[in-house]
Amino acid sequence: MKFSLRSNKEPFFDMKLTRTCKVCANTFSGRYCNVCGEKVTEPEERSILNFLDHLLNAFTFLDGKFIKSLKLLLTKPGQLSWNIAEGIRVPYMKMISLFFVANFFYFLFPVYDTYNSTLKTQMNDLGAHSRRATEIVDEHLKNHTMTIQEFQERYQDKSTNLSKMLIVLLVLMLSVILMVVHYQGKKYFYDHLLFALEFYSFQLLVNLVVLANIFYWVIQGAAYFGIDWQFLFSGNIFSILSTITICYFLFRGQINFYGSKWYWSAFKTPLLIFLMFSTIHYYRIALFYITMWLI
Repeated sequence: MKFSLRSNKEPFFDMKLTRTCKVCANTFSGRYCNVCGEKVTEPEERSILNFLDHLLNAFTFLDGKFIKSLKLLLTKPGQLSWNIAEGIRVPYMKMISLFFVANFFYFLFPVYDTYNSTLKTQMNDLGAHSRRATEIVDEHLKNHTMTIQEFQERYQDKSTNLSKMLIVLLVLMLSVILMVVHYQGKKYFYDHLLFALEFYSFQLLVNLVVLANIFYWVIQGAAYFGIDWQFLFSGNIFSILSTITICYFLFRGQINFYGSKWYWSAFKTPLLIFLMFSTIHYYRIALFYITMWLI
């Protein structure tokens, strides 16, 4: 359903008036250039009412397709990808659009930055990479004459934003993993990519937006009464619950999307989780080099 704030009365428009297209300089009559298709801008299109009308329709569109897509995402993991792959697309958001909406909410409510890593982690906790990272940072400090504390602030600001933008790298890596684990399914890489996008849309919306914000407000509420519940984030509770939801999605998703038997899905789910968590290590290494390049 399409709503409008504007009057149903059509404003007068002279269809016979000859106009010159501002894009290609073609002479034409009517609302649209017959060469390049550019539309004539009418005065009412520049009104605040017109802007609000477009804004309302944008949210109306999001409500319809987004909610239908979200319902499948939560109740039947993998079904949304299967529908889209099979050509059932009109009722749902495009998968890439759903992913970017999920990423937008992740930007909007940055409670738990699970994919980022501090400069200290990069320099100390990532094995052989940490030695090379330390050398790169030391050289950077020497060339730019700044303290490690100053550089840490610059690095953290840049990497925090990049870590959210570069989640698409994790999507691509998961797609490759799915292609290998389900090679016998004879699906195209595009199909595996759809499922990977659906998974990370679920991960961002459910775990890193909804669950993380529930934990955050529970902690804030407890703090109001003088109770320290920071252990919910600092301990393993959040990680355990996140892993449970991931298991749920991958187990059900493989059944719905790949047509796996439940026992094969149960067998492959921990394998996928292990491989997926391994990709995060390489993602963080890539994040370091990209951040250093852009600082």
